[in-house]
Amino acid sequence: MPMKLTADRLRNPVRALFARCFRRVGLSRTRLTDDHVLRAVPKTMLRKTYCLMVTGGPDGSNARVVQPHAPDTDLTVHLGTSASSRKASDVTRTGSTVLVYQDDARAACVVLHCDAEVVDLDPAGRERWFMTAWLAFWPLGSTDEDFVVIRCRPHTIEVWDAFRGITPAPFGLKSVRMVRTPSGWAAAQEPVAVRH
Repeated sequence: MPMKLTADRLRNPVRALFARCFRRVGLSRTRLTDDHVLRAVPKTMLRKTYCLMVTGGPDGSNARVVQPHAPDTDLTVHLGTSASSRKASDVTRTGSTVLVYQDDARAACVVLHCDAEVVDLDPAGRERWFMTAWLAFWPLGSTDEDFVVIRCRPHTIEVWDAFRGITPAPFGLKSVRMVRTPSGWAAAQEPVAVRH
């Protein structure tokens, strides 16, 4: 049976060349030390205004785009939401969430598996975690009764970052996994398979 010529098949040799070059350069720059990986994580996070937040709902996973604050030095993330939102309800029920920061321009992705909680804050704490742009949602600002803060403290991090050489073998199929220990962050024994 003759092969059908399509636009993709015509571009295929160019794509194949690009893919082989990307792999060769990526493999030549691989750096997987704990310090290098941990320095890369906040850099990717800080390049993004938004991230994806995934929570476990009663009927399965719930995912939505959120606008988090910059991470603390220990990578804890705070974000605001409505007290009546699904995310607040899911976090209250499960005590966990996953935050995903995808940086297409740098071929990088950071996934934070977090213990999460809706935190009870005094007025100064509520003000600290309120963004001016959120006045569109909470016209009364941080004093609005519907405004709550979620604290996300990561216990596991997954990183794949071609720009910074965080590309464990087999190239493109696994990410580096770091786990929080009593003495800080440490590489997990096995990298995590990336699912496409």
